[in-house]
Amino acid sequence: MKKALFILTALVSSNTFAQQCDINAAQLKADYKIINTHKAQQSTQLLTLWRDHQQVAHQGEMITELWQQLSNNQLRPIRFFNAEQRGIEYQPSEVRGVQNWSAKNQLVDSHLIEKMTLVNTQGEGCDQVKNYVLTEGDTQFKLTFLPQSKLVKTFRVTNEKGQTETVLSLNKVNSDAQVITAQFAKLDNFQTTDYADIGDNESDPFLAKMINLGFIEHGATGFYNQQGEAIQGGHHH
Repeated sequence: MKKALFILTALVSSNTFAQQCDINAAQLKADYKIINTHKAQQSTQLLTLWRDHQQVAHQGEMITELWQQLSNNQLRPIRFFNAEQRGIEYQPSEVRGVQNWSAKNQLVDSHLIEKMTLVNTQGEGCDQVKNYVLTEGDTQFKLTFLPQSKLVKTFRVTNEKGQTETVLSLNKVNSDAQVITAQFAKLDNFQTTDYADIGDNESDPFLAKMINLGFIEHGATGFYNQQGEAIQGGHHH
């Protein structure tokens, strides 16, 4: 009887374990591919999402954009230029466009997810996915979301009238804390300049190029419209 009870307990424990997820959503690295299609033209870009608690970074080929969530919930952005190992720091008031932590942290705004219709939930543990859809005007959104790690698995935005489609797809997740800490430490070592001080540093060739560069949020992800607003649904112009 004791042996049978032990086996039963072990089975219950293993099933419970299978439903848990050991990925720390607050500290991870996620590699994405973005395919933008306009009419018959297609372009591909790679994006790495880095999270380290109250800061998140979107690393593209040339630029890494980092946001720090301040105690008052405002976001303080820093734009890093990868090859030059330089950065420009902005104050929250200097940023045009919608400031939304969930859009930075997840690559999709929580307000948009709330408006979407949940079609089904599949899988369990780290692999559990929620499938959502939404149609607004000519635009259709299809989202497959990993709730345990708060990551987009796939996000498809289609506009048949404009003949455009953007597809974001997850390739790989790394939750090794040392890797994530090292990346943010590396960025922290880049030489940075306050945006407000750029005009006083025209003798610096790098900053001379940056004088007319305001911070408009359409860089890394492609999920921003021409006004620099994160795609949320209901805000298109």
